[in-house]
Amino acid sequence: MLEAIYKRRSIRHFLQKPIPQEDLNQILEAGMWAPSEKNAQPWKFIVIRGAERKAMVKCLKEGIMKNRKGEENAIFGKKYEKFIPSAIYTARVLEQAPVIVFVMNTKGLNYREDHPKDEYLMELADIQSISAAIQNMCLEATNRNIGSLWTCNVFFAYDELKEWLHEDGEMAAAIAFGYTDKEVRPLPRKPMDQVVEYRGDYPDEWKDMLK
Repeated sequence: MLEAIYKRRSIRHFLQKPIPQEDLNQILEAGMWAPSEKNAQPWKFIVIRGAERKAMVKCLKEGIMKNRKGEENAIFGKKYEKFIPSAIYTARVLEQAPVIVFVMNTKGLNYREDHPKDEYLMELADIQSISAAIQNMCLEATNRNIGSLWTCNVFFAYDELKEWLHEDGEMAAAIAFGYTDKEVRPLPRKPMDQVVEYRGDYPDEWKDMLK
């Protein structure tokens, strides 16, 4: 498993080559077997292929342009303007990918409404479960020499895509899958001593078990 973790990359160049259905089924099944709070399995995977990709990208570009122009009904304000070029680039990448999977939180809360704290905290648990499903799919794709891009730049067109998808729940992310011929070098990781803190140790009587 560590090998797949080390090899996984965020791919932004895809070949025009289909993914066999058997491979796609295994990737989706890997997502279905992620752990979830109370086994709620709060995910739904919507697979976009063929001509549907163009319709999806059109919605994405419309939403991005609303934010770029600062229209009144745009989700993000001016302080997010610096991320617009990245969102436009993502739209171009999604145009290339033979498969895009939208991951829905079937229990998601409407972001435009206020919610009690307990509902918000329960949604955090669901988001953790959905994130585990996404990671499972990306790692299974890596095992099959299929590239992936887990992106939330689709949020720049959240309302447009949500209407286009016509699904209950809320959109959690999109994942592009496909083959690539580009080598992507790993980005640096922080050293372990910067991100890991130990508190306490095993009892002395347990330490013999480690020998």
